[in-house]
Amino acid sequence: MANRKIYTRVYSKGSAGQLASAKAPKGDPLSRTALCNEFRKHANRDNREPIALVSVSDRIVDTVKRAFEKHYKDGESLADIWITFIEVPAIIHGTPARIHATRSLAEERELPEPNVFYHEFVFEWAIPETYVLHTVSLQTLMNRGLQGEQFCPELRCRIASDLQYARRGYGPWEVGVYLACFARNFRARAPLDWISHQLFYDCVWTKTVDDDVVRLKYADEYSETIDFDFFCELDHGIEAVLYDWWLADIDFFLDYENSRSGKM
Repeated sequence: MANRKIYTRVYSKGSAGQLASAKAPKGDPLSRTALCNEFRKHANRDNREPIALVSVSDRIVDTVKRAFEKHYKDGESLADIWITFIEVPAIIHGTPARIHATRSLAEERELPEPNVFYHEFVFEWAIPETYVLHTVSLQTLMNRGLQGEQFCPELRCRIASDLQYARRGYGPWEVGVYLACFARNFRARAPLDWISHQLFYDCVWTKTVDDDVVRLKYADEYSETIDFDFFCELDHGIEAVLYDWWLADIDFFLDYENSRSGKM
């Protein structure tokens, strides 16, 4: 995981751009001035002018929430809404991808709330096809068990409450089970370990207090102090679902074999 960075993107048939920008699928590298001008238009929700940027997120919960919004708020078909996982290597051979943290662009443009963009990044022109790990429709995810009723204005808080309940009722192992059960909806070609762990950090605030002490905060301001044994048990719960239980699942086995042979 240290050698790569994973991002997610949601798009639909109604999106101005899918994996390429609405302005053009390719172009010359943007100067800093041009980049800031494109971002200024991107940050303006009233803008209708095509731009040369494609946005992604480093949080899975934000992407899932936006996917649900496209269906429940915008009325788009479940089958026409897609979530894509993008992997950017830490060391890129050849021409590097032009990707930028939007918070730094917001600070440079002196926007009033730059932290709103903390988890957003933008590619110039298009996301390289070689970086696409996996793409799945919202229809497929819901057919596999992702619950539509989980959609709400505060999806992150809803999941945090579920994690809090699992923690207080059963322990960190059960928290890991919850996270991995969420991840397995995306199936074998998705970065399942990343989804499981990222969902936890998306929904539970963490702060390292000491070498072996971490402070956690869930929903409703409930907090606790734990040691790193908590994360070992959490990992065991994730591994039980993703490896021990799932390898015994014939649907997963076929999914896994298809992914290895490139049939998915």
